[in-house]
Amino acid sequence: MINRVLVPIDFSIGSAAALRYAEAMAVSMGAREVRAIHIFTPQTVAGDATMVAPVGELMDAREVAMNDFLREIPAPEGIRRRSELLLGFPGDKIVEESKSTDLVVLGATGESDVLEQVFGSIASTVAQRSHCPVLLVPAQAVFEEYRHILYASNSLSLSRRAVLKLMDFNELFRARIHFVHVNDDNSEHRREREKLFAPLFNNPDPEFAFEIVEVTAESVQEGLVKYLRANPVKLAVMVTQHRGFWERLFHYSNTKQMLLHPEVPVLIFHLEH
Repeated sequence: MINRVLVPIDFSIGSAAALRYAEAMAVSMGAREVRAIHIFTPQTVAGDATMVAPVGELMDAREVAMNDFLREIPAPEGIRRRSELLLGFPGDKIVEESKSTDLVVLGATGESDVLEQVFGSIASTVAQRSHCPVLLVPAQAVFEEYRHILYASNSLSLSRRAVLKLMDFNELFRARIHFVHVNDDNSEHRREREKLFAPLFNNPDPEFAFEIVEVTAESVQEGLVKYLRANPVKLAVMVTQHRGFWERLFHYSNTKQMLLHPEVPVLIFHLEH
């Protein structure tokens, strides 16, 4: 059950969209509180420590900016919004704060569809290291009740533990799950998938609707984006076990990084937590 939602904000349009999305999602899930945090690191001028403003003055200025920012985004009825200023390095601090929350929601920072250009290196750090699921929300996304969820499948993500995580999350929405595998024409991988699916879905009346789809494409990225654009999916789910998996998926040198559908948020589960 997701009760504690954390939304780091940087006063950008993307983080405003993330906060709206997170609070609308919290209403749908029955969560009562959303915590908005702004993290900053006092910077010296040209490396001269004597030129940095007192921390108290910086905190006061950021608090004014925070209040102005939040005033423009009214919290929906039934949601208690807490806000807090924190000192530190944003990526590290968000990862630390993720230990005491159920979901981190991060917004876009740019116009491109490429992961780090959209969400920034901080989001990449949090996605890899967070102690709870992370939801990456493109700036154009507006929350709607999930009716269709894409689950990017491979031998790791189709483990029983991973699918049970998905089933637990989907208990809130009862969406139809699209298990999408990008066909690599590897018969050994196909046999592995069949073995995994057999025990997972041997119930003749499963608790949620699903379909298993194979997409032929030159790359995982291309296949997933193609499927997202052709189907009414409102959320994509991916599973990581460690940093190496994330890097292999998102940082191929020949494709740079995974192209995200401009309107579909990506939820990242971590199996080690």
